[in-house]
Amino acid sequence: MVIERVIPRLKTRYRWSLALLSLGLAFLPSAFAQDEGPSVTLMKYVGKAQEAMRAGRNQEARDEYRKAIGLAPKTPEYYIGLSDACYAMKEYDQVAFALQKVIELNPAMKDECSGEYGEALFHLGRYDEAIPYLKAGLKYIDSPAAKARKTAIAAAPVSTAPSAPPESVIRAAAPVHVDTKPIPLATENPASSAGWHSISAKHQEVDINKANQTLAGAIRCEGIVIADYLGYEKSPNINFFHPPKAKYKITKILKGPPLNKDLPVRYEFKERSSSAGAPAGWKFSDDKMPAKGSSWIIFLEWCTPREGMFDTYEGSFGRLPADDENLNKVYAELEKHSNR
Repeated sequence: MVIERVIPRLKTRYRWSLALLSLGLAFLPSAFAQDEGPSVTLMKYVGKAQEAMRAGRNQEARDEYRKAIGLAPKTPEYYIGLSDACYAMKEYDQVAFALQKVIELNPAMKDECSGEYGEALFHLGRYDEAIPYLKAGLKYIDSPAAKARKTAIAAAPVSTAPSAPPESVIRAAAPVHVDTKPIPLATENPASSAGWHSISAKHQEVDINKANQTLAGAIRCEGIVIADYLGYEKSPNINFFHPPKAKYKITKILKGPPLNKDLPVRYEFKERSSSAGAPAGWKFSDDKMPAKGSSWIIFLEWCTPREGMFDTYEGSFGRLPADDENLNKVYAELEKHSNR
């Protein structure tokens, strides 16, 4: 079977080439970057990422590459670095995302990235998509172009520290203090848009500022996206305290690092700040989930999945219908906190 032959060869040969690319070229201004100038802050992030990769601190490297991408989102080399860090942690959804971005930004690198992109798709269970890329990767690593690339990289001197950028492009960023103190949340948040607004209005009768305060807390999340609900993974073990994996497709990122458009979410049925147990007689059924195709604002507490799923802010509160009313509130808060 072709896949059984492909993956061991990719690990020993193909990844060596990509690792050299990320470690040897990341400090240099990208040949493919568009309108991106070097900066002290950017070089700091890339330097930390490289150091972390060499020391085996892959999570730190991943986070630093994400910061670099935030400042220079059109630089393919930073996505290659992100791919290497995520590969080491077996975060194959992020590997696939990063290499897809490399190919989008510089189509000339498609052959070079095909093998590892196919491997990531294979690990994600997307076998039909993976096979053509795996075959293309095998074809590339045996090609004269790949051998010439390896020779050129091996012969090139590797800088151990970034050179100082010109004074005119220094844009050092001052750290911003963010208050992370948790804010009390409402205890109800059904799946329907009408139901959520009804409960929101009821809570405002008690405390007119409560809805805004809870939204202000959610705005502090690492990531905020708009995503369409596609369905959930069926399982006989779903219950109130063991929620299903809900499948969303990101249509827009409002805040946070770049993410794969396929967004698996831990669909919790309660707010974590609530100490209440399961409602009497509660039993899971399809009507506990949103309507397929409905659009939602998802507040991601952290932009790193846990056990293959992303956690939403304070559980069920971290999902709001993406209607005009909620979008206006979220945009207003983002503008207020300068997070856009």
